[in-house]
Amino acid sequence: MCIMSESPSTPTTRVVYQANQPMLQSVQNVRNMLHHTVRQHIGKKVQVQNIDGQVWEGVIISADRGILYLQVTPMHGYPEPRALFGPTILPLVLYELLVITLLM
Repeated sequence: MCIMSESPSTPTTRVVYQANQPMLQSVQNVRNMLHHTVRQHIGKKVQVQNIDGQVWEGVIISADRGILYLQVTPMHGYPEPRALFGPTILPLVLYELLVITLLM
């Protein structure tokens, strides 16, 4: 992480955060690997845990531009998806996912 106090652009703007090159490359590598892996399991039921410990269960609908689209099923107090006037699709950021487990 690189925090900059001055911006090379204009005097009216200031960069407060800019990812350093090794971190950017690492995030891109993880995103690309997960995208490829998740695309192979579209239509399958999974359990997903993110880096904050949140857990969801559902079916992988799609993966696009670093986002996993998961049609969730009722779990841990979540309402029945039909109660929300149709399926509930959660967009999850791929590089924030810690575990994806296939369910049978």
